[in-house]
Amino acid sequence: MNGEISGKPPQAADVFWRDIILQMAKESISSIEDSAKNLIAAVSFLEGVYFHAISFADMRVVFGSTRYFDYHWLLVSLFSAPILLWFAVLGCATLVLTTKIYKVHPEEPEDAKHVFEEIASAKQRWLMRSLYTLMVSFVVLFVDIYIFLGAR
Repeated sequence: MNGEISGKPPQAADVFWRDIILQMAKESISSIEDSAKNLIAAVSFLEGVYFHAISFADMRVVFGSTRYFDYHWLLVSLFSAPILLWFAVLGCATLVLTTKIYKVHPEEPEDAKHVFEEIASAKQRWLMRSLYTLMVSFVVLFVDIYIFLGAR
């Protein structure tokens, strides 16, 4: 690279922004992986809190209520759903951290670019799936809380 941007001598701001975007590209995969690690930690914490809340809550209020007798299995499914969804979040976030063998020809920058984009795209896709699943789990969790508090 000869220092020219768009056929004219580079200005300081142009070089600054080009360097910023290059740095962001270099750090993009590690940034995605760090987000996945934080997501795994957060979901592990949520599961622990949920298990404690369920074990200390008097679930007979919900499951023993005559009002909800006909919906027993639906309630069991609803109260189990956050845990299952959080396991799915953990699975998707773990797939962000997994590695795969890619064949790259170092002499061909276009090949390296394609492989990099493929890796970043796959990791971003799994991270977004885990985030969307986490959002769905919060909706289910709020429904569970509403049902539990409504049964009292």
